[in-house]
Amino acid sequence: MFFLRGTRTARIKKYLIHDRQCVHCNDFNLTVKIYKEYFHVWFIPIVASGVKSTKIECNSCGMSMRSDSLAKEYESKTRAPFYLYSGLIFAGLLILGAVGLSLGGSYQRSVYIANPQVGDVYLIKTDKPFKDSYHFSRVMRVNGDSIIAWDNKLNYLSLGGTPSKLDSGDHFSSDNELVYTKGLLRVMYDKDSIVTVFRGEGDGTGFNRVN
Repeated sequence: MFFLRGTRTARIKKYLIHDRQCVHCNDFNLTVKIYKEYFHVWFIPIVASGVKSTKIECNSCGMSMRSDSLAKEYESKTRAPFYLYSGLIFAGLLILGAVGLSLGGSYQRSVYIANPQVGDVYLIKTDKPFKDSYHFSRVMRVNGDSIIAWDNKLNYLSLGGTPSKLDSGDHFSSDNELVYTKGLLRVMYDKDSIVTVFRGEGDGTGFNRVN
């Protein structure tokens, strides 16, 4: 894949000054333009780089001139604009968004764990019969602090990613009935034994198949 990147130069500020004299025509009518290099990817500015440069022109005679003192003065008070850091800003926003979604999802799961409802399905990670095996457990009844749940029949591996639905031949069985307490669910979740909680999922997940 062709990956276009490199450095470019942008004009970041223009000053009109009338207190300095043109060395060619002696008029007091100069334009000072400040430039800054930036690193880009696909022409999107990522970060400002390199040193500033200055171009001084006379608006009366049109000639360019050089003045190190004038260039240094205006370069020192000119800052690179934020848009030259667009790539970094965008990446930062993406990271913040991802962290926000993760924290939001974690908070929602904590609420589900603390307030179980009939139909909730827990994805549980175990080391039996194989390391990193998964199975599902569906809440069938909630009696005070007791949560009666049925496990599904099959075990799942994470070869194709974390499982999120039952196979077509799988179902929750009364033969696999377990009783949890809210405290035990909290401990299992804190220890990552309960990976996630599904609530209000559609029929396509197979979570409605009980026997």
